[in-house]
Amino acid sequence: MPDRFATVVTCIDGRIHGPLGQWVRDRLGVDHLDLITEPGADRVLATADPADLTRLLDAVGVSRTAHGSGTLVLAGHADCAGNPVSEAEHHDQLRHAADRLAARLPGLRILAVHTGSCGAGCWQPHLVDDRHT
Repeated sequence: MPDRFATVVTCIDGRIHGPLGQWVRDRLGVDHLDLITEPGADRVLATADPADLTRLLDAVGVSRTAHGSGTLVLAGHADCAGNPVSEAEHHDQLRHAADRLAARLPGLRILAVHTGSCGAGCWQPHLVDDRHT
């Protein structure tokens, strides 16, 4: 039986929440998402100082403990005001963030996802990394 919850750390940009949420539900077969938002979340996760990273990991811990989430999705996106870098840089940051979090979150599946623009009002998520810790 799949987990009922997944945890998603993503940007505050609401344009991507619907498509990203649907992608996560379809891919993981979950019913609910615990969203943790931060402007430019992929950059923050890849480069945050230990105190800021701990704050985000505490929120992930609440999702794991309260809702039994076994999967963490890290998401960046195109046209990000909080992290205006190339798609390749987003991918690098997502992989680095997954490395960083895997070391601190044993027993958790971590997916890194980038949501690219596919036209006006269209956002297409795609998998960058998938690992089990």
